[in-house]
Amino acid sequence: MATLTFMGAVTGVTGSMHLLETQGSRILLDCGLYQGGREEEAHNEEPFPFAVKSIDAVVLSHAHLDHSGRLPLLVKDGYRGPIYMTSATLDLIEVLLKDAASLQARDVEWENKRRRRAGKVELLPLYTLDDVEDVLSLCQGVEYGERIAVTTEIDLTLRDAGHILGSSIVELFTNESGQQRKLVFSGDLGNSQAALLRDPSVINEANVVLMESTYGDREHRSMQETLDEFENVITTASQNGGNILIPSFAVGRTQEIIFRLGELYQKGKLPQQLVCLDSPMAIAVTEIYHRYQNVYNQEDKQAIEGRSQTAEPSQKSLHSFLPTLRYTVSTEESMAVNRIASGAIIIAGSGMCNGGRIRHHL
Repeated sequence: MATLTFMGAVTGVTGSMHLLETQGSRILLDCGLYQGGREEEAHNEEPFPFAVKSIDAVVLSHAHLDHSGRLPLLVKDGYRGPIYMTSATLDLIEVLLKDAASLQARDVEWENKRRRRAGKVELLPLYTLDDVEDVLSLCQGVEYGERIAVTTEIDLTLRDAGHILGSSIVELFTNESGQQRKLVFSGDLGNSQAALLRDPSVINEANVVLMESTYGDREHRSMQETLDEFENVITTASQNGGNILIPSFAVGRTQEIIFRLGELYQKGKLPQQLVCLDSPMAIAVTEIYHRYQNVYNQEDKQAIEGRSQTAEPSQKSLHSFLPTLRYTVSTEESMAVNRIASGAIIIAGSGMCNGGRIRHHL
């Protein structure tokens, strides 16, 4: 009989990891990083509570680090099996995991300078860029709706979760001794008001559902109220002669903000003449979004294709939908943005203002 063991995201909302076991198969659902304070993040140093080499396959619901960020540790500890996800998720985790490894290397080097002066033992990062490359070599892209055999006992199908680009609801079909059962793992779910993405897929039946409930007890206001407030802030800032700083997460939120600004631009309601995307990672992610416009919702896709100021279909993108958008890649370009006194919108990371270029703009 199949069993499901919860190994993360139980008493908190990060570190997603669940183990599905049948008579002859072991499948890991997500392998996420613990994020938050020091107490939470200390869990990342703990060994995995299972024999890593006994895992037959890993299924990744989406790219966010609280779902994918410990994959390099898993591989570092000896895992060599397949890691299944959508192709868009594969492109995104390359950016996110490499960034995470680089940040860890930088933070550890900074701490080790202090330790060397104090004569203390130096630290090692959780994982390196080489570990990330090892992860990428095991990843396999799966199309939405495609059914594949993960083991002789378990089949897999991914459905659109509408959370971020490439996010998936995971359907696992088990067959033990002729008894067929279906597990649905929601991953993180989007909502019907999100820009660019399609609504989450509707799953009609399952024997077991493993579902996130981050906002399960919260009633959100309408998207139109939010957009009205957004437009009001933009108008007020223009009238007062200032700039607008928008701290934003690189994946998902940034692309939605660009689209909403593009909508205002297309309606003649964006007074600012310059929108700066001042985040190398967000720039890389936005370019990945451009490559996967086939999974946009139809309404927003048509808006981009119909109003983008370019004759080439292949060039119709968020960038052409918002022609005032400028990428600031280098540090020098970012510093130059600080000299703009008014009339600009600056989007930069990090979304929580605990790092990234937004801090020197503030």
